[in-house]
Amino acid sequence: MAASSTAASSSPTAENRCDVIPNCHHVLNMKLTIHGLLDFLEVSENVTSLFMALEALWTWDMCRGLDIMYSPLINSRLKGIIKKRSWSLVPSNMLERFSFTSIRNVSSVLSSCVKNTDTCDCIFINGERMRITTFPIIMKRPTKLRFCFEHPSIKSCNLPGKCGFILQVVPGGSTFGKIRLCTKGEDYRHQKAAEFEVHFHEQIRAEKMHVFFCTGTLGNQSDMIIPISWLSSSCNTGQNTVPVGNSQLFTRKLGLQGSGYFTVMYEI
Repeated sequence: MAASSTAASSSPTAENRCDVIPNCHHVLNMKLTIHGLLDFLEVSENVTSLFMALEALWTWDMCRGLDIMYSPLINSRLKGIIKKRSWSLVPSNMLERFSFTSIRNVSSVLSSCVKNTDTCDCIFINGERMRITTFPIIMKRPTKLRFCFEHPSIKSCNLPGKCGFILQVVPGGSTFGKIRLCTKGEDYRHQKAAEFEVHFHEQIRAEKMHVFFCTGTLGNQSDMIIPISWLSSSCNTGQNTVPVGNSQLFTRKLGLQGSGYFTVMYEI
């Protein structure tokens, strides 16, 4: 095994960089009508991309159900929102990986969101595989998630271990926590015994990251996407109100069998 690795010594301090992953730990009002939801997506500063807007639709659909009769409305409104906010379109193969409860053939129904190519201006970085049942637990505990990633600007590296980064889950009490990018040397010491250890380069930036969970085999392009951006939203289960990520609805959606993994969508 490689020697314990640390962050690059020239890593910026906390004062001049934000290390919180921007898409995590947001709240969506589940009492909104479909019209209210689309109004929110049009103006909210927390919704920074079309992908995140689709995650909001997925979360709302899981809790309330996107009646198929709304599909033309959603597609038309999203077309206007995309133009107004200058959002990049989503590759069709990515959109198909959203398992909407109420919409089948989602790429056709939400055609205004799709670009006619499977290429993407992002790199997809998959984490280590885990049991799906551990996912809700991990999101409420101070857990470290390790990723291998060779940043395109790093042409050569002689540091021990593999190039990459660690994400730290910061618990949020009863809700799902935030996730931060570890940038300090001490974060990379004493990594648990595994096949590899990672070290960090300062070129890797939290603001370039969008994190979600996938179910299935590691890296398969048909693996289903489980958004985490809005899992702190409150969901009415019929008996009480709990965070979406703690609800039985979410557990059933996630499934109780098999494996999954975290993916970082990194903007290049």
